[in-house]
Amino acid sequence: MDGEVWGEAEVPFPDWKGTAQLDERLTVPWEGLARTVGLDSEQWQVVGFSIGGGEHGYDLRLVAAPRDVWEKVKADDRAEIEVTEFLVHDVDPLAILQQMTHAFELKMRLRAFDGRTVRVRALSDLPSELFLDENFGPQEG
Repeated sequence: MDGEVWGEAEVPFPDWKGTAQLDERLTVPWEGLARTVGLDSEQWQVVGFSIGGGEHGYDLRLVAAPRDVWEKVKADDRAEIEVTEFLVHDVDPLAILQQMTHAFELKMRLRAFDGRTVRVRALSDLPSELFLDENFGPQEG
């Protein structure tokens, strides 16, 4: 089998690791990811998208299956699906993300704390001082 598996996000040196979830908007003006970026939704089914980049900007990529391929495998939850990865030009990926989102959450934690429980003991706002003694008790030097 040729090609590569489209998997989890990866960077060369992952200082932060996490998860994201998105609840797609069902109201106007959102018309769907395919139509918004100019992909023919009659011919293609979007299976996933990624936003990547760094210091010099971000790009948006879609992975989509031809409709006939999608129809053959969608009922079989174990079937591998072959897709094309499209680099979308001339769009702001973060603006597309905002357009498509009803609710979105991205949580990242320092790599050193991956797998450990992180408990929120206080809530605050920035800019503001976090009053450590009030929230966490007296601090020892």
